[in-house]
Amino acid sequence: MIAAMIDGHALQMAIRVVLYLVIGTAVLVLRYHNRKKARKRQDERTKRMMRHATRDENGKYPWER
Repeated sequence: MIAAMIDGHALQMAIRVVLYLVIGTAVLVLRYHNRKKARKRQDERTKRMMRHATRDENGKYPWER
């Protein structure tokens, strides 16, 4: 009876759904991990830029004028 309910198309659809769920989860995890890395790298580069930026006599950066 169960074998009659699971024909080729239902099995193929089940395999496809499982693959989409696995791949989708992996993509979300990788994007989250890379977003954290990119944010950290951006913060470090911003600190470096601020450290090397020249200031005027009032202590302001060029883009603050």
